[in-house]
Amino acid sequence: MANYDQIMYDTAIKQGFTPTAAKFIVGQARFESNNYTSGVFKANNNTHGMKYIGQPLATRGSLAPKSERSASCKNGGTCVNSDHYAKFASVEDSAKDVVIRLYSKTMGGVTPDQLKNVKTPEEFARLLKKRSYYGPSAYGTPGAEKEIAEYAGGIKARMRLANIVEFVQKNKKGLGLGILLLGLGIYLYIKKK
Repeated sequence: MANYDQIMYDTAIKQGFTPTAAKFIVGQARFESNNYTSGVFKANNNTHGMKYIGQPLATRGSLAPKSERSASCKNGGTCVNSDHYAKFASVEDSAKDVVIRLYSKTMGGVTPDQLKNVKTPEEFARLLKKRSYYGPSAYGTPGAEKEIAEYAGGIKARMRLANIVEFVQKNKKGLGLGILLLGLGIYLYIKKK
């Protein structure tokens, strides 16, 4: 099985997210997809429960629950694209859709650089709420504060399960040189004896 955590993490790192912020994206993916086991994830390779709005890397996927559909679709009428989840060919495409397409835009006054440099799950959840990413409550209301705390808690809990190889991904050249020097040191030690 592919390491979905690593895919999410590497995609974020390549887009300039700090290692800390990239880990929050992994926690978010796990939270949104119930540790990659949700029906939406399984049917659509959709790590974040994104609705279909014509994203370049997606097609129209499975129908959203009735509570999340437009009035027409709920009442047996025409269902529009956003009544469906986005379906991706791969988890890589889902990661790119969130990290590159969505998080590269300024929304609700929150810039990409702010997201790339968050330091805590609470800060990340707050910025996402300000961007109207999740929950029905308007930013700045008591309901929103409760949603932010719950979302941050969900990210924190899922981050504990993350399977990320951080050092090797960031330091491939240094690691290769270290192995070469270690090998040379062992060779010289053996030769001397």
